[in-house]
Amino acid sequence: MYLGVVLNPFASKNRARARDRCAISRRIVGSWGEVHESRSLDDLAEIVGTLLPRASHLVSDGGDGALHWLINEVRSQVTDPDHWPAFVPSRAGTIDFVARKAQVHGRAESILRTLADAAMSDQPPPESHLDTLSIEGRSIEGASFHRVGFALAAGGIGCRFFDRYYEAPNPGRATIVKVVARTIGELAASAVRPGPTSALGLFKPARANVVIDGKELATHTHNALHAGAFDVNLGGMLRVFPLAREPGMLQFQAGEISPAKIIAHLPALIAGGAIRGDRLHDTLGRQMTITVENGDEPLSPIIDGERFAGLEQLVVSLGPRVRIARPTRPRPSWRRAVAAMCGGETTR
Repeated sequence: MYLGVVLNPFASKNRARARDRCAISRRIVGSWGEVHESRSLDDLAEIVGTLLPRASHLVSDGGDGALHWLINEVRSQVTDPDHWPAFVPSRAGTIDFVARKAQVHGRAESILRTLADAAMSDQPPPESHLDTLSIEGRSIEGASFHRVGFALAAGGIGCRFFDRYYEAPNPGRATIVKVVARTIGELAASAVRPGPTSALGLFKPARANVVIDGKELATHTHNALHAGAFDVNLGGMLRVFPLAREPGMLQFQAGEISPAKIIAHLPALIAGGAIRGDRLHDTLGRQMTITVENGDEPLSPIIDGERFAGLEQLVVSLGPRVRIARPTRPRPSWRRAVAAMCGGETTR
């Protein structure tokens, strides 16, 4: 085992002490890996190029977005997924839904210590294999677009929810509650006293032609336009894509559903149940194609919490399976004990 740690200093849990975090991580990892701080995509490309020849495990010290960029940079440099290293999310973001799905527990320092112990003991941690979305497309200028991700909000409530979520200075579980509660309150008030309300903006539909597994949907307006590679737990508050709990198929959501019905389905979202609507297609499938009609607003999808603007078509299908290592505490290592007495430095 050799650990490559990529620290995102802009992640929510890293901002306050990014410099200390880097030094602490280096002391924990010792000679069993290396720690790099990535402040830009150019930094990330160079770091991944340095680590790939020797790193068996890549630790993304950031949130879901940081992991997304890391996986896609690896994909750009190594085309065969069978030769990708195992990835480890460190739970330093605001939601960390990939870590929740892969059952990666603990704080970042604890995760690194467990990995260092595993490397010294030559006992690689167990792994989960997670499905991904392969998202191909093109921009309105005709440029090609390709990402690998886990969860897609291509339009409708998913996109607009995250707009409001990231408006908060320190988003987290409480922010999810506030956005939902504010929306319900504004809709209830507008029902009593009709008038314009910002809550309705959350439900503004996207316009697009949608084809799922070769069948074109009759509706061209979509309050929900989403895709998930697995069931997603948003901060322990909302659970979406429950149909994709088992591997091998993707869950697609497209079509119309009223704000009142979405609010009525909140208990189901909290419990991990399905959403039902007469004109909403919520189904398992293999491919979904989304094409913006002439003159309509371009797509600005959110993939794993990251925004990509100015697209006119997306083709979503099953992507490569990604290995996510799940660090577990091994039996005490005599080398770790010696390292602790010597100030944390170890040798191979």
